[in-house]
Amino acid sequence: MNEHDHADTLGGASSSNNAVKPANGTPSLVIGSQYLRSISMDVQNTPDVFRDIPSQPHLAMALDVTGRQLADGQMSFEVCVVVRAHGLAAAPTQEEPNPRVLYDLNVSYAGLFALKDITAQDQVEPLLLVEAPTYIFPALRGALLNTIREAGFPTSNIQPVDFEALWHTRRAQQA
Repeated sequence: MNEHDHADTLGGASSSNNAVKPANGTPSLVIGSQYLRSISMDVQNTPDVFRDIPSQPHLAMALDVTGRQLADGQMSFEVCVVVRAHGLAAAPTQEEPNPRVLYDLNVSYAGLFALKDITAQDQVEPLLLVEAPTYIFPALRGALLNTIREAGFPTSNIQPVDFEALWHTRRAQQA
């Protein structure tokens, strides 16, 4: 199984301890390094694909967020945002539900984070699966758009992701 098959997952954090050491401060996220973990692109039907590129290809994306604790007993984590993108000749419609695929692109961008002043285990997940990916996403978006452009395709703007809404939706699906 691929480590990114599940979205919004948190691995390694102990769930047996509902309370972490009491602290006087507000729970917070300490941002460490951010890095491109992996990137791969497959351009379909080269070089013929470049003969008839639409001026504004449709970009279909699926996004996953994963987090894992780096060491037991420590509040340090790696959070990874994975985007699977498909450049399509047009947006899918009822008449044409499967438009021509121009490229497939997978980008995995990660960051190292520490948690500070955590008083309860239920504070961990929102910090790691909502706040941390919000910090990572701009760099991931840049890597994604630069790769598309360098591959010879027109790019479009990618709007910010509401990671809180994504997290709540995934929680509701799991219930």
